[in-house]
Amino acid sequence: ILRVSLRIIGGEYRGRVLRTRRGNDTRPLLGQVREAVFNILTGRIEGAEVWDLFAGSGASGIEALSRGAARVLFVEKSNQALHALRENLGLLGASAKERSHVLRVDAWEPPPFRPRGEATEVPPDVVFFDPPYPAVAEDPVRAVCRARAIVDRLADGGVMCFHFREGHLHPDDFDRDLDVEMRSWGTTVFAFLSRRA
Repeated sequence: ILRVSLRIIGGEYRGRVLRTRRGNDTRPLLGQVREAVFNILTGRIEGAEVWDLFAGSGASGIEALSRGAARVLFVEKSNQALHALRENLGLLGASAKERSHVLRVDAWEPPPFRPRGEATEVPPDVVFFDPPYPAVAEDPVRAVCRARAIVDRLADGGVMCFHFREGHLHPDDFDRDLDVEMRSWGTTVFAFLSRRA
């Protein structure tokens, strides 16, 4: 396992260095791709309820915190990744910690996802869905079904950002009543999924 560093790209914590580990349980998103994704999400992050599923070291969710998300719910089951995630949140200070909740849960499990002590789930405005590449390749139907279950929990006008490897999924794999916008950067693909109005 290789320890690598990532930087927050924009917002309040811009330039801060995040710790992460590249291994079987984490796959850090390259800075230029993360920047492009957040450019697409311009206007959606500030004040938003955000879920970071398969959060790893939390780079996407922390970027959202930096850019003004009201709250980020991080969902991750790997102990190593959770250690890096909590370390990163600790580096950002009290405001970031107050606006973040970490759940040690397998994101493949059915929602709801909610912070401990809260009786109801707050519908997310933005969801980052970043399952391991091999899991999507081995069972694409499961991945698409889980993504759909989460899209159905989005707030009105919300969007899911589903990250996978080129060739693993195609627009026709998703239900026809969803709006699907695919963007690719090399072998990295994001499907932006939302319910049709």
